[in-house]
Amino acid sequence: MQKSATAKHRHISQTGAVDYSLSLSPNRIQRESLASIVYAHLKNALAEGKLMPGQKLTGRELCEQLGVSQTPVREAMLQLVAERALTLNPNRSITVPELTRDKFIELRDMRVALEGLAAAHAAAVATADQVDEIASFHDKLMRAKRARAYGDTMKLNRLLHFAVYELSGREELISLIESLWARTGPYLNFLYRHQEPAIIDPHPHEALIAALRSNQSDDARKAIEVDIIQGGANILDVLSNDAA
Repeated sequence: MQKSATAKHRHISQTGAVDYSLSLSPNRIQRESLASIVYAHLKNALAEGKLMPGQKLTGRELCEQLGVSQTPVREAMLQLVAERALTLNPNRSITVPELTRDKFIELRDMRVALEGLAAAHAAAVATADQVDEIASFHDKLMRAKRARAYGDTMKLNRLLHFAVYELSGREELISLIESLWARTGPYLNFLYRHQEPAIIDPHPHEALIAALRSNQSDDARKAIEVDIIQGGANILDVLSNDAA
């Protein structure tokens, strides 16, 4: 009896387990690895505000910048389209989404819920050394902000937040948060280009750091909520002005 096409490409081990690894060619592994690298690069760029709302991404430019072929670039961009972090337009061009004010609020509220949960879990287990590292990110962030080095400010802000969330040990939760940052990050850059960001005193990060030091989960959750809502208030003003 003739074997099925699937059976030809799988191997049954001595333990009876099915091993599909033999069907992966070295070229495919290399292509998928490159696509993952490009995907991570683009997702970081979105989250850190390096890309602007409405900005068109061209495969050719990305290929030149990253030194890879068009296939992994296209695969990475289409993955981000599937996650709604990029938009595939009717003419097949790919752009950074332009959010409505209501959509931004919806994503902001999701961030408050998920990041507050991660911060609460983090506060329950944070050690002094871990909190010291997070505090150092905040100190560097404030120096960068006062120096108007806004690219560094956004990068350090992301480092601080995810240093907190990593302490939670909740991988699935962190993955969801990363996706939300990729969708809202471009608007941080949009804000800095439109007006001088205010220096909030005391900064919500200070309350967050204090909550982590004292292992107060509820206080950490509240500090994250204040940080996200206060930080996004001026962005909402910009979106409202654009719609007017």
